[in-house]
Amino acid sequence: MLKGLIKTTTTFILVPVFFLALSLNFNEEQQGAGTRTKRMADRGLYVTYYMSLTSTRFAHIKEQARKSGLNTIVVDAKHVISQPLLKLAKEKKLNFMSRIEPDPWLSKLTEELHAEGFIVSVRLVVFKDDHLVLTRPDLGVKMPNGELYRDLKGGKWADPYSDEVRLFNELVAERAAMSGADEIQFDYIRFPAERKSHLAVYPFEKPGMSKIDCINTFLRDTRHRLSKYNVSLAVDIFGVTAWQGQNDSANLGQDLKQMAKYIDVISPMFYPSHFHSGYDGYANPGSEPYHFIYTGVKRALDLLSGESVAVVPWLQGFNLRSPNFGPKYIEAQIQACKDAGTSRYLIWN
Repeated sequence: MLKGLIKTTTTFILVPVFFLALSLNFNEEQQGAGTRTKRMADRGLYVTYYMSLTSTRFAHIKEQARKSGLNTIVVDAKHVISQPLLKLAKEKKLNFMSRIEPDPWLSKLTEELHAEGFIVSVRLVVFKDDHLVLTRPDLGVKMPNGELYRDLKGGKWADPYSDEVRLFNELVAERAAMSGADEIQFDYIRFPAERKSHLAVYPFEKPGMSKIDCINTFLRDTRHRLSKYNVSLAVDIFGVTAWQGQNDSANLGQDLKQMAKYIDVISPMFYPSHFHSGYDGYANPGSEPYHFIYTGVKRALDLLSGESVAVVPWLQGFNLRSPNFGPKYIEAQIQACKDAGTSRYLIWN
């Protein structure tokens, strides 16, 4: 048995081979002659843009991933590949016919990862976007006094009701698809929910359009735009959304059944540490990796029964409010996925 060690002081993970060594089954779907094979996230982990540039450490991560039976790399990319589109947004020249080209860095990265046998999922943070809002403050979510809304970490949000904001993100996603991504993974594809979000003002709010309608409009339009690239679409969602509390869905704009019409993958973030004290009767949910992953995956699969969408949950690969965190913590989460009905998962650190 190889050493099983999870380092939380860095951005890489070493995981024990004995519980991660699984056969590589990409679940590929051939979509027709002359097109590339459509693939989606299977078993993988997340890396930042900066980590992808540190050749020695990134090489180590990839080697450990291969030894552990992981076949997917999720890489953060929005800020880098959105630069030309930020310029167009600043000049107010964004339109549906805006010319875009593949991103050189991402094209090179996807080519290298494909050569090494990895599925590449490109993470794009959608409506939480400091760069777009600082470039175009008029597109930002506001407070009643006219100041920009800020979440708990001080982050600024672009108004999802804005046609221009949604188009900007459509075009960023298309640039990722052009650059060779197998999957586009949308994160923060929701409305803000922290601090005084209940007081937030949306300058482009449309009468009769709910938050759920707004999010689904973005997914529908992006699906249409990216259809020619044969790329999978995935969304990251709050883990609590699988419990489908009516207020949670309405406030976030995330309805799993409705979102499933336009995407290939739903990746709920079932991190045990992110559930509040007392949730599901547990004083410290962070100490209960099996329960929250199993229950969440089971709920998501039951809710999406009949929908042609895969559930690929995010697992907790970091130590936060989890006194029992360690290799067995990861093992418990993976076993919970299997017991609930899926062999797919992604690890976040």
